[in-house]
Amino acid sequence: MIANLIIMRRCNLDCGYCYEYDKVSPPVPLEALKTRVDHIARLGAVFVTLTGGESLLHPDADKLVAYARERGLVPFLNTNGYLLTREWIERMNRAGLYGMQISIDNVTPNSVSKKSLKTLLPKLKLLAKHAQFRVRINCVLGSSPPAEAVEVARAVIALGFDMNTSLVRAEDGTLLPVTEEMRAAYETIRAMGKRAPFFLDDDYTRPLMENGESEWKCRAGARTFHVDENGLVHLCAPRTGTPAKPLAAYTVEDIRYYFNAPKSCASKCPVAYARHASRLDGWRSQAEAPMQLTAGEPLVQIRKRAA
Repeated sequence: MIANLIIMRRCNLDCGYCYEYDKVSPPVPLEALKTRVDHIARLGAVFVTLTGGESLLHPDADKLVAYARERGLVPFLNTNGYLLTREWIERMNRAGLYGMQISIDNVTPNSVSKKSLKTLLPKLKLLAKHAQFRVRINCVLGSSPPAEAVEVARAVIALGFDMNTSLVRAEDGTLLPVTEEMRAAYETIRAMGKRAPFFLDDDYTRPLMENGESEWKCRAGARTFHVDENGLVHLCAPRTGTPAKPLAAYTVEDIRYYFNAPKSCASKCPVAYARHASRLDGWRSQAEAPMQLTAGEPLVQIRKRAA
């Protein structure tokens, strides 16, 4: 099980494809987060990913990493990398961080994504020199010129980091149109060789690009689930509102139900962490009636941006 735990809703960036931030929220109090980690551990999770917003805006992010380790969990942290310093890296080393993921979508910033290689390359070099944890770079195809994703991949692989490509999605989590340039960039990146452990491979991307959908069994709500800043459990970031149940009341019976319930949005879903967590159980059946999740289901935790 992989639990995604929002520790900070606020972000220092405003990338055009992102629906998962605001500009005003304070850090979630450390004691509240520790209580949530306690329950995540009781549910039997193995991994906890600390996410946002921008996680490094939380002054106690490393303390929560250390606490997750104390509870027997394997801690990851998502960040846009802008706030990374030698001090933060050393704090995460001491805390026992297992892995960090950074999104880099292009070579130079644009109106859609500020997460660029030009800006973040000095941060990546700091990580390559000082980090004692795994570093994984995610590149979102469709947010920038696809040829820039190829350049990002070459730089990332040269530094020895894991590399994942994902596809830009709509607000409801479904796949946006794929161009021939995106397909060509993806194939070029795949030809670069092994970029991650097999269970984190982005091979699920190819049938999505070719057919616009693929058949698989989504275990969101079970193998992976999303805990927002208010402590409510959701299937994943694009599907907030289901079940929107307090984490303290989330039980093994909930996990069993969502494990066995097919999701109507699954075939067009490009959400990487849901795909990765669910692939362990592709051979198991789903016995519940299919869940009908509407495309317009609200993102309850998101403050809409002004045009």
